[in-house]
Amino acid sequence: MPRERLHITGKVLSVDAEGGIEAVCRRSLHALGCDYLDLYLVHAPFQRDGSPFATSLPEVWRQMEALVDKGLVKAVGVSNWRVCDLQAIYEGAQIKPCCNQVEAHPYLQQPLLADYCAERKITLCAYAPLAPLTKVPGGPVDAPVNAAAAAHGKTPAQILLRWCLQTGKVPITTTSRPERLEEYKGVFGFELSAEEVAAISEAGKQSPRRLYWAQCPGFNADPRLEEL
Repeated sequence: MPRERLHITGKVLSVDAEGGIEAVCRRSLHALGCDYLDLYLVHAPFQRDGSPFATSLPEVWRQMEALVDKGLVKAVGVSNWRVCDLQAIYEGAQIKPCCNQVEAHPYLQQPLLADYCAERKITLCAYAPLAPLTKVPGGPVDAPVNAAAAAHGKTPAQILLRWCLQTGKVPITTTSRPERLEEYKGVFGFELSAEEVAAISEAGKQSPRRLYWAQCPGFNADPRLEEL
């Protein structure tokens, strides 16, 4: 398959590594056998344990911009960044982050972060959009999701992906099964009603939870208290 038909995304977390972000990116390109990446993200605004980088976020972003200038990547964005992290770089950025990839599902809706990104045309990409189905089944979201699935003749997974789309997020999910890929592609053939979207959202607010990066003190244990 020609390279131009593939969209390849990479991430950097080791921003303090010797040689900086460019060295990490070049190692990834070499490992992939690619000349460039379509999208490159800063994996998080801090280390895996939540401790801060030695490199400031504005400097991290300057190094990301340099990758675009050198033709190593075509677009740059972030992942798991909060409003405060985006504020640290946004005004001084020559190249604005095109997206923020974060955990997002009915149990973690992050409305303040969503509004901040929408106002600045930063696409909010939702990873773990199927969490109510795959990670925490049996919660309050199940009832409105199942009701919508029955009403539209769709699967619960399709309903959750459609909820993401209709609440302004781009869902990211994975599968190794062709039939599941076809199922996921089916989200573009129908729409949830405003009442169905609201019912799923309200059910999620009854039991908010974060499933990833919960070990980091930068994220509060209870998402209701997060400044996101």
